[in-house]
Amino acid sequence: MARRLRSALLPFRDLAGRDRLRRRLEATAPDIRIHPSVDVRAPEKLSLGAGSFIDHGVVLHCGGQDWSAGEGRIAIGARTYVGPNCVLFGAGGIDIGPSVLISPGVVITSQQHTFAVPDVEIRDQPLHFAPVTIERDVWIGANATILPGVRLGQGCVVGAGAVVSRDVAAMTVVLGVPARVARER
Repeated sequence: MARRLRSALLPFRDLAGRDRLRRRLEATAPDIRIHPSVDVRAPEKLSLGAGSFIDHGVVLHCGGQDWSAGEGRIAIGARTYVGPNCVLFGAGGIDIGPSVLISPGVVITSQQHTFAVPDVEIRDQPLHFAPVTIERDVWIGANATILPGVRLGQGCVVGAGAVVSRDVAAMTVVLGVPARVARER
């Protein structure tokens, strides 16, 4: 009976802990808004700028795990918006500048599996870590993917559904899979 009661209370404990974390993060700078459903892993490796808004269903995995040697971080600049259901994997480091708009469903990852040795299962091969840098005033369209080691230059636009595997110059618009320059802004 006691075991069932503890099991039934677990979701409430999780919500209470998540709410305490949200309030603590919102107190770190003025006007930060974090939806209650946001999942933050390794919150000690997360920094948020004033006026930033993290919408519902977002996962902020800041690293800090054994498999990342405790490394990682996610830094989100002032007045930056992270849209619903985005996933940020920051074990290799993610730095997002101010006034960035990240549309719904975007994935930003600073780590990925390697697969060079065909007779070793992918999950057992080494991980590759490389920081992602997103400069000021960037707009990332819905369901785009930003891969490890990429720098998005100031004022650039990433089209919806694009997969960005290389740096994007400032003030350019990239589209497609893989992302290619479509025009200057």
